[in-house]
Amino acid sequence: MGELHSLRPRWTRRDFLASSAAIAAGAYGMSPGLGLAEQVGDKFDGSAFKLAAPEPKPKSGGVLRMGIPNRPPHFDLHQSGTFFNLGAMACMFDNLIRRDPFDRAKIIPDLAHSWEIAEDGKTYTFFLRKDVQFSDGAELTAEDVKATFDRIAKPPSGISIPRSILFKSVSGINARDKYTVEFKLAEPRPIDFMMSAIASGWNVIVRKKTLEENNYNLRKVVVYPGTGPFRSVRRVENEIWVMEKNANYWNKGLPYVEGIEFYNVLPFSPEMASAILAGRVDYVRATDPATVRKAKATPGMSTATYYQSVIHATWLNNHRKPLDDPRVRRAMHLVLDQPVLVEVVKDVAPLIVGGFIYPFSEFATPPEELAKTARLPTRSRCVDQRSARADGGSRSW
Repeated sequence: MGELHSLRPRWTRRDFLASSAAIAAGAYGMSPGLGLAEQVGDKFDGSAFKLAAPEPKPKSGGVLRMGIPNRPPHFDLHQSGTFFNLGAMACMFDNLIRRDPFDRAKIIPDLAHSWEIAEDGKTYTFFLRKDVQFSDGAELTAEDVKATFDRIAKPPSGISIPRSILFKSVSGINARDKYTVEFKLAEPRPIDFMMSAIASGWNVIVRKKTLEENNYNLRKVVVYPGTGPFRSVRRVENEIWVMEKNANYWNKGLPYVEGIEFYNVLPFSPEMASAILAGRVDYVRATDPATVRKAKATPGMSTATYYQSVIHATWLNNHRKPLDDPRVRRAMHLVLDQPVLVEVVKDVAPLIVGGFIYPFSEFATPPEELAKTARLPTRSRCVDQRSARADGGSRSW
C-alpha cells in the first residue's frame, strides 16, 4: 500500500463546527458506526493495492446464506437510506474509494487506485483502475464516475438523495480523461470529511448509460449493471435473492465464496430466530436478545453486538392543534420517560437514549447532559418550564 504524505490539518475544530459538517456527518451516515475517517493524506499511490484475506491460505468455495428482509422499498441505492437496500444489493457494486473492512477508521482504494488533493484543498483528483468491467461487459470509465456523483451531488428534479448535502461545496466534477476524474470545490472542506463522504457505502458507481436510459431514477429497476464481486441470478419477491460470483471481477482472487443467498426474514422475528438457530441460514442481522443468548450458548455459533445510527423518535405535526402549542410539545417530552421506554423494549429492540448526532461522536450531547433532560422533572422544574419562553423548541429521542 502506498504511503500517506503531508498529513496537515487545514481546519480547526471550531471551523469544523461552524461549517455544520459534524451535524451532516452524523445525520447522513457517512459510515455506519463511524463519523469521519482517520486523517487522510493528500497524496496516495495505491496502484498495486488489492484486497485479500488476512490469512495466508484462505479457503475458497461454498455459498453464504443470509437472513435479511429482501423486500426493499425500491431499488435505487443512491436514493435509499435503509440497510434493507444496502444489505442485499451492495455486493453487486463497488465504490470510488471505500472503508477498510479490517480497520473501518481507514479509507483505502476501490475503483480508484490513487488520489491527489491540491494544496488549496479545492481539487480532488482520482485515478481509476483500467480494464474494470460492469456486469454487462461495458468498461468502467471516468464518465461513469462523473455521472454517478453528478447525480448524488446535484440530483435532478424528482430525485431525492439523502447524502447530497455532504457535497454542497462541490462546484463541478470533471472527467479529465478516460481514467481520471476530478472533483472541484467552491471552498475547501476538511480532507477527512470529504473523503468520508465520497467513501460512503451508499455511493456505488453505476453506468452513465444506465442512468440515461432510466431518466436518472432507478427506483423500479430491480437489477442494473455493477462492477462488484457478485451478480444477480434470481430473485423471488419476499422469498429469496440469489447472487453468483463475478468471474471477471477486477480484484483477482476475490470473492472467496461462490455465491450468496439472501432469504427474506423480518428483523427481531421468530422466523429469523428459528432460521439461524436451526442452521437454515449462516448469518442474520437485527435479531432479538433472546436469540443472541441462545446462539452464544450454541457450539459453533458466534454473536456480535453493535450500535446502529438509527433514530427512533416521535414525530409531531406542529400545524395541528394542540401540537401547534410549544408548551404541549414540551409537556409531552417531559412526561415520556425515555430510560423507562428503553428498559421496556430491551428484549425486543435494544435502544439507548440519544440525540440527533451519533451518540459516540465527540460532538454529541454528553450522556450526563442527556440524563438531566431524560427523566420526569421535579415540581420546581415544572414551574421553571411553565415560565420559560415559548420558543417552539422540542427535542425527541
